[in-house]
Amino acid sequence: MFRTWFALHRRCPACGLSFERDEREDYWLGAFLLNFIVTETLFAVLVLVVLLATWPDPAWSLLGWGGAVQMVATAILFYPVSKALWLAIDLIFRPASPADFEDPEAADIR
Repeated sequence: MFRTWFALHRRCPACGLSFERDEREDYWLGAFLLNFIVTETLFAVLVLVVLLATWPDPAWSLLGWGGAVQMVATAILFYPVSKALWLAIDLIFRPASPADFEDPEAADIR
């Protein structure tokens, strides 16, 4: 599904399904939202754990630096998962149609 960590193939190598199922540029906004929710939820858990573990003298510097590192790392590590998950959710609600398997560039050549 992925050429690199940050780049998708245009189509599935096995079945030919187009990964860009919509021409609008905001198609992957759902994947961004999933990534954002996971990152922020893990940050909230980190804050809660650190506060509970170090109370009554919270480790504010650990929260600041650790939180920043955790948020950047989670966003990068979860990036491909969020795209795959968003495509799966989209396929559940909008099953693949024959148009999703057609190559528009091949149709232009005819």
